[in-house]
Amino acid sequence: MKMRSKLILIVLFILIVLSLFSLYKISEFKNSIHQTKDGSEVTSKIQKQAKNNEPISIALFGVDSNKERAKENTGQRTDTIILASIDPKDNKTKLLTIPRDTRSKISSNSNYEKISHAYAYGGPETAMNTIENNFDVPIDAYATVDMDGFEETVDTLGGLTIESNATFQYNGSEFETGETTKLDGKSALDYVRSRKQLGSGGDEGRTERQRQVIEALAKESDNKSNILKINNFMDIIENNMKTDLSLNDIKSIYTNYKSASKNVDKLSIQGNNMIGADGLWYFEPNIQDKKQTVQEYNDNLK
Repeated sequence: MKMRSKLILIVLFILIVLSLFSLYKISEFKNSIHQTKDGSEVTSKIQKQAKNNEPISIALFGVDSNKERAKENTGQRTDTIILASIDPKDNKTKLLTIPRDTRSKISSNSNYEKISHAYAYGGPETAMNTIENNFDVPIDAYATVDMDGFEETVDTLGGLTIESNATFQYNGSEFETGETTKLDGKSALDYVRSRKQLGSGGDEGRTERQRQVIEALAKESDNKSNILKINNFMDIIENNMKTDLSLNDIKSIYTNYKSASKNVDKLSIQGNNMIGADGLWYFEPNIQDKKQTVQEYNDNLK
């Protein structure tokens, strides 16, 4: 198999393992492979962890390119935050979804705001620091995908088949509970974005829809016919995703952690919605449930 084909297979596999509906930015791969002055590559932390068969923790961000935000230079906010702890010894992956409205202390300014604001203030570094400080979890690396890339990915795969978990309307798309539907890129994006519409189930309903679509993407990505669309994927990859993982990091993850993708547990934190002093709606995690859920996530890293 040609290297180009191997690369896209590795990339697609990592998407499945990490349960992130995203594709990779190849230019970031090439630029982030660190070399010494004599041209030899430096072994990264991820590669050392993989070599030693140690667990890893990766933050997965889904951001929305909002034109109004771009005009106002207010940065990108995360619509989706998922943490993945991957244990190669017991071959287990734990996926922890963090609600975007979770009231959190932002690491860059010490203000209490929605955790989704952290990315807008300082990109993935501030977002990761904020998550680590508020949830007491370690993060080794990150991957960010623009939601525009998600829409293109679904269309390139030829659509996704899902069974709707709720009855609601959003942005011209209609869904009915229990109805099996073939989604194109736009309708799939509508399906995972909706949370405030009547019947959509709020953040809990949206989180479940995101998981449904992730699983459907994994299934379609495994379809051999989609491997023939390598050039299309490469264009999406280059334009819609960034990461601090190098190409060699990706290869190490593929080689050492692939078995963990067969045993995935999905974690979520219970809590209540509240109105803050600033008049905005927030998600306030239940302290005990947060402690237990985070412990389960961290136990997968031991």
